[in-house]
Amino acid sequence: MNAKQSLSSISANQDLWVEQFRQEMFERDFRSGLSAAKEEGRSEAKLEAARNMLIDKLGTLEQIARCTDLPLETVQHLAEELHTKA
Repeated sequence: MNAKQSLSSISANQDLWVEQFRQEMFERDFRSGLSAAKEEGRSEAKLEAARNMLIDKLGTLEQIARCTDLPLETVQHLAEELHTKA
């Protein structure tokens, strides 16, 4: 009788553990997705600021890169895109 109860208890605990593990994985993935979305939003905001600064000619490429915390190569690429569209 004790063996059956122990086996039943272990099985129930294992099922509970698996369900808890799944929930924790879901929550971790959800938080990770939110973090990635926030970072993507910040990156888009930096790019938009750099575009606006380039359009308004508010500094050199180096100054815009420094002010927006973007790599100089990225700002150069944006400048080329804007020049091509004009």
